[in-house]
Amino acid sequence: MKTTIILITISVLLFFGLNFGANSNGGYAGAFMRLGLGARHLALGNSSVAAPVDAYSFYYNPALSALQQKRMFTLSHRFMALDRKFDFIGFATPIPPGAGFSVGWIHSGVGDIQGYNMIGEQTGSIDHNLNAIYFNFSRLFNKKLAVGLTIKHIREDLDFGSDSYNASGWGWDFGLAYVLNEKLTLAASLRDVGSKLTANTEKLFEFGGTTVFNFPKIWSVGATYQTPLPWLRMNYAFSGTSYEKSQHLGLEATYHKILALRLGYNKDQFTFGAGMGFKIWKYFTTLDYALVPSVVDEGASHVFSWQFYLN
Repeated sequence: MKTTIILITISVLLFFGLNFGANSNGGYAGAFMRLGLGARHLALGNSSVAAPVDAYSFYYNPALSALQQKRMFTLSHRFMALDRKFDFIGFATPIPPGAGFSVGWIHSGVGDIQGYNMIGEQTGSIDHNLNAIYFNFSRLFNKKLAVGLTIKHIREDLDFGSDSYNASGWGWDFGLAYVLNEKLTLAASLRDVGSKLTANTEKLFEFGGTTVFNFPKIWSVGATYQTPLPWLRMNYAFSGTSYEKSQHLGLEATYHKILALRLGYNKDQFTFGAGMGFKIWKYFTTLDYALVPSVVDEGASHVFSWQFYLN
């Protein structure tokens, strides 16, 4: 009976996803916050709306932090072409009984862009920086249902040398997760509710004023399933905005806690990765890697994440 429920649930999710098309979501505000987070989750095709918890889980679903059992500290760096940068630092901790808290900081941008005026003269370098700070709390009810909330502050800065442009704003993420049994978890999230950047350009332009850039809302539904093979887990997620709908699939094969191989399907691309676990002094750590293919011929990305389990 339990196996039948699991198969029906996964079939419904797949049917739900296969009956929608996909459109382009490029060029909308807040794109750096939609790249995905953490080498493990990127290697799994950003399919982690219901995946087992680590310090990156709040990004995909604010409810998942209530399921964490250990304090975790993490660092992540994404090697990107065209001199772009993308870094993350985060901390997650359980709050007994039945709650969890996470905090994280994404920093992205590009520096030393050569600027020119209307007649082709060099005007100096331009630095572009994007930052998002996350505060997450989640609560578990009846050991089955987790409900979570994330508040985030977003800021964009563009430095022209003598002049500068900046914009800032706030956003909200909401999430649910239901632990059906030890093998299957179902989840849903709604991200970037009210997320926006508000800029005042009066100092830059003669007819400047207040400009608001709204982020597209992102909804996701999905599941994680521990297969009958004890070393193989499968994630599935279907997500969308007003402009795009996409499917995500991840397969993770593990050998005890010391080695993991991962394969993902993210929209229309395959992703790959691996991880290894080892001890440093008294702390168990995991070092993860993901290869993320080029999207528009800008070059592939190589992502490394290092996570420390503090208890």
